[in-house]
Amino acid sequence: MNINFNTIISKSIPFVGLLSLAYGINTGLYYYLPKTVEYNAVPNDYNIEYNKYKFDNKLKEVVVVKKKPIKKKVVKKKEYKLNANIILKAIYSSNDNSGWIIIGEKSSTKTHMLSIGEKFKSFELQLVYSTYAIFTKDNKEYRLDLLSEKDKKAKFTTKKNIAAKKTETIKSEELNAIKQEDENQFALKRTLINNYTKNLKKIWRDIAIDDYKQNGILTGFKIRRINQNSVFAKLGLRDGDIIKSVNNIKMTSYSNAFSVYKKLSKTKDLSFLILRDNNEMELEYEIK
Repeated sequence: MNINFNTIISKSIPFVGLLSLAYGINTGLYYYLPKTVEYNAVPNDYNIEYNKYKFDNKLKEVVVVKKKPIKKKVVKKKEYKLNANIILKAIYSSNDNSGWIIIGEKSSTKTHMLSIGEKFKSFELQLVYSTYAIFTKDNKEYRLDLLSEKDKKAKFTTKKNIAAKKTETIKSEELNAIKQEDENQFALKRTLINNYTKNLKKIWRDIAIDDYKQNGILTGFKIRRINQNSVFAKLGLRDGDIIKSVNNIKMTSYSNAFSVYKKLSKTKDLSFLILRDNNEMELEYEIK
């Protein structure tokens, strides 16, 4: 068998080259890699933590429910109606439409006194006439009328007979509640003051008072009429007296007069400076 030696050598050269390359790489690794490896044995008492987990194969779908926002209820505040809730009980007016009034709420027995410029439930008193008063609120005018004579009769008819029977007894009790200690000094019971401050009709029945002005300026209040059988007469007051001041508060405005009136329930002493026949004099009252 003839074998071409040159052919064998030419085909063997690639294999020889690969072997040479592998030998070279192995030799290089032998010289560069460490000859020994440190081995740390695991101690016998070393425990590996073991945890068992249980997985639910069925994944539950989480449904997110969005809460609807809670709507706050807006409570509309009812507008306070003047004529529907207020009764005009008394008026004191002057020629220039100034003065003061007494009002009361239908839902209460309390009364309130207002002078020009004062407010009640955000309604401001602007003008006072003989039978009605004008209030303003938010640039609007509101008229409040006195009770008509027909309404007054209908309201007070049921009480008329009872009141008539008590009149004489009340008068005697009121007069006995006053004691004159000196020419210009008096002592009176607080119950008498309270009865008159709560019932101004009794005042207007027994006494009438007008403005007293000098050069167009209010300087006091003049007694135009007084019932001689009334409490006021027994207190030393007379027709024509001009009340100049009360407890050193000058009667030069309606607000000053109101400030005195509002303090009557707590006042222990009253001192009136009056002008009588162009002469000044004092009337003093001790309230017990």
